[in-house]
Amino acid sequence: MTRLEEIQKQYPGIGVNLSGGSDSYQENAPIVERDPIAVVIKHPTENLYLISKWKQSNWSGFLTGGIEDGDTLEQTVQKEIHEETGFTHVANIQAMDYVSHGLFFHPIKNVNRLAHYHLVSAQLVDLEQDEVSEEEKAIADFVWLAENEVLETLTHENMKVLWRYYLQH
Repeated sequence: MTRLEEIQKQYPGIGVNLSGGSDSYQENAPIVERDPIAVVIKHPTENLYLISKWKQSNWSGFLTGGIEDGDTLEQTVQKEIHEETGFTHVANIQAMDYVSHGLFFHPIKNVNRLAHYHLVSAQLVDLEQDEVSEEEKAIADFVWLAENEVLETLTHENMKVLWRYYLQH
């Protein structure tokens, strides 16, 4: 049994990226398991949602990030939103008690990532932003999308599952 078959057996329904792109699962690369958050970020005044579009791979999804030791969920969400987008005022942070699983190659880290995305929702208070670092700018662009555009823009099933759950709850 291959590593992929073992992972699929352990996580039925896992979204495995086998698209052939730069972020496609690579059988011989190491696998690093992570428990990141995936944050659905709502615009402060309009029915719009913030989506990241990675520059080094064909990946569009929600803002993601790991919870560092000692940080609360709220601190992590605020820190990740600020680091990646520059937005400074975040409210209504809610863990949604739902996890999706994904397996893909992370071209920036040069490893396969077995990610267990913990769904979180947040809303911006306003659109006040600080400048984002050049390092973060090189990773992804962020775009606002109408609710009815989000599903068609998300590129991987593990993000689509999170969006469907979010809409239902």
